[in-house]
Amino acid sequence: MKRRKLKKFVLPSIYGLVVFCVFLTVYFLNNSLNFKAPQVDDNNHSVTVNVDNKENSDITVISPTPEKPIIPFTKDGVTISKSFYKQEDTEELQQKSLIYYQNTYMQNTGVLYSSDEQFEVLASVDGVVKEIKDDEILGSVVTIEYNTNVTVIYYSLSEVKVTKGMNVKTNDIIGLSGSNSLENEKQNCLLFEVYINGTLVNPIDFFEMNLEDLNK
Repeated sequence: MKRRKLKKFVLPSIYGLVVFCVFLTVYFLNNSLNFKAPQVDDNNHSVTVNVDNKENSDITVISPTPEKPIIPFTKDGVTISKSFYKQEDTEELQQKSLIYYQNTYMQNTGVLYSSDEQFEVLASVDGVVKEIKDDEILGSVVTIEYNTNVTVIYYSLSEVKVTKGMNVKTNDIIGLSGSNSLENEKQNCLLFEVYINGTLVNPIDFFEMNLEDLNK
C-alpha cells in the first residue's frame, strides 16, 4: 500500500492552530478573573471589593474602630453613686443625680464613682495638665486639657501623681481615689467632669465619642 506524505504547509498550519487556541484560552481565563476597583464608603469607614467570578461574591474589609476616651479606672467594684444630672430626665432619675451637702441639694455636674477599696485614677484621654488644686469639699483636683475644645477634670483624689504642665497619655495614672465631704459617700471616690466648648457634657456620652471628631 502506498503511503501518503503530508504536504509541507500542513504541519505549520496545525502548530499555528494550537498556539491560537492556547492564546484564546488564556485571554478568556484572564477576563473571568478580573477584579473591579475598590469602593470606599466615607460614611461607614469600610472598603468593599467586588470580585467578578462564578459566584459573584463581595469581600468587605472593615477599617479599624475609631479611638474613644476610656473610663478613668480599671479596678473591679467601682460603681456610679451619682449620675450626671439631665434636665430631660424623669423626676425619679433627677433625684438620683442630686448631691446632698450641708442640708443643700446640688445638681451633679459629672459622674461620681465610688468604691470600698482605693483605685487608680487613669487619664481618659491624652492631654496637658493645666491645673492642680485642693478643694475643701471635693479633695485634690486635676484639670487636663485634651485640646482647646475639650477639658477633663478629676475630683476627690487622695494622691496626685502628675505635675502642672505635664503631658499625659491615655491610661497614664493621674492619682488615687480619695474621700470628699459629701454625705453618704464611700471612702474612695472620683468625681469626673467633662467640658466640650465650655459646656458640661455627660461623661457617659463622652466615652462613646470619636476622638477624631473632638479634634475638629
